Amino acid sequence: MNFISFDRFRKNSAVHLILLLIISISSACNTSQLANTSSNPYDPFEETNRKIHAFNKHVDETTLKPAANIYGQAIPRPLRLGTANFYENLQEPRRFVNHLGQAEFIKATSDVTRFAINTSIGIFGIFDVASRLSLFSDDTDFDETFAYWGLPIGPYMELPFVGPSSVRGSLSMLANYTLNPMSLLSGPAEGASLITFGALDILNKRYEYGTMFDTILYNSLDSYYSARSTYLQTRINEPPEPMVDDLELFDPYSDY
Repeated sequence: MNFISFDRFRKNSAVHLILLLIISISSACNTSQLANTSSNPYDPFEETNRKIHAFNKHVDETTLKPAANIYGQAIPRPLRLGTANFYENLQEPRRFVNHLGQAEFIKATSDVTRFAINTSIGIFGIFDVASRLSLFSDDTDFDETFAYWGLPIGPYMELPFVGPSSVRGSLSMLANYTLNPMSLLSGPAEGASLITFGALDILNKRYEYGTMFDTILYNSLDSYYSARSTYLQTRINEPPEPMVDDLELFDPYSDY
């Protein structure tokens, strides 16, 4: 039986090639030049980054923010949070692999347990049953794993439609994609599911954390500086510190 199509193989090969190219470029860079902290950012592309930031800010003001407000006000909160739970549950395999890569074996075990509980008892993750059992999500990604293994963050970058990032962060996004369970789907179903649930998650986060976004983008003297500082504060070239869970549990029945 042919479980993997040729197109699927070709696409994965292209992704892997890009990953290898970025790793090679990053490894060839002078580590001292790429040293980066939020107080002394390495931002050689600032002029271009500011133009992209202005574009992203315009997109947020004219499209994303209004769409998020419509989504947040039109869709009942239990349905929104249930969809968010479903999407977050799909991120557990990524967290598991990265916690292993960071030698956080207890957290990796928790990731597997959360995924098993929420996928089964929580009906594919719609209900975050694991958090009710005090098994809280501890988010991580390849950016932190690469930092753990000493890969420098590289120049700061602002990406169109994405926002603050870096060379290492861009590499992380590609690697994160390969561990999304929806990427196992073939044909149009993969693209449709990734775009749909990814877009709904973005809209929900923009609505739920609207005050924070507005403070950075519209209530600061220099929104570019604020966005860059906020990003770099959590993306320095050091192994990630243990995270403290301080999460509001998503309970689809909380409004009833």
